[in-house]
Amino acid sequence: MKAKKILFILILAAGGFSSVVAQQSRFYAGIKAGLGIPNLTAGSTTTPLSEGYTSRFGFYGGLVSELRTSDHFGFRAELNYSSQGGLRDGMQAMPVYSELEPLWQMLPTMGVPTDGYMYADIKSEAILNYLEIPVMAKYRLNLGSKFSFYVQAGPYMGILLNAKNVTSGTSSIYVDKAGEIPVDAILQQAQQQPIGPQSFDHTENITSDIHRFNFGIQGAIGFGMKTRSGEIFLEGGGNYGFLQIQKDDANGTNNTGAGTVTLGYLFNL
Repeated sequence: MKAKKILFILILAAGGFSSVVAQQSRFYAGIKAGLGIPNLTAGSTTTPLSEGYTSRFGFYGGLVSELRTSDHFGFRAELNYSSQGGLRDGMQAMPVYSELEPLWQMLPTMGVPTDGYMYADIKSEAILNYLEIPVMAKYRLNLGSKFSFYVQAGPYMGILLNAKNVTSGTSSIYVDKAGEIPVDAILQQAQQQPIGPQSFDHTENITSDIHRFNFGIQGAIGFGMKTRSGEIFLEGGGNYGFLQIQKDDANGTNNTGAGTVTLGYLFNL
């Protein structure tokens, strides 16, 4: 419910933005495209499943509209496709396979410590694709007659389009994060058949596990260069989502965030 209220407020803000535009002549519209460098930071509830993420690369870009109310001040509204998520490469926690659960329940009685997860040396990538709608205030400083420097910041609303977790690699399964206690050694000790290295090449659709809405803050600094029909711009910025993405926090929570670098063009309308 809270996310829907925030979306409603942003829609009203966009509506007010449009009504002001109708009364102004210094209106610009265009496109931008570039690179997003997202990561998943651990939220308020942490477990081995929500920790250890590093940055990945993804597309970031979309439609841009801008109202300049003076030589220095204005407003920017955008509609962007943003690929968020994070990467883990190396030894990492995973939910215990159902066929291994009886063994995991026996481990304490065998004197083997466990935190309830199994570990494998693989690569996994969480890919969360959003439609993001930022509304930002902008301050511009003219650098002569042709160039300008600007800063902009404001809130954004994110709408999840789809999400998946892609794992790859082949690895033995371990009881501990350090990879010092292989499951096969325990199975041999218990005179059971070892399972050997396992393939983890798999893509899982996790859209239903992620909240559909997110809300956060976005900002950027950039340089603009005037042309006959508008302005070309290059900017670097970032965004951070305030809402934790998981619907169920039993296995930890994460927040989205990304650094961005984009190149774009604004047409003077």
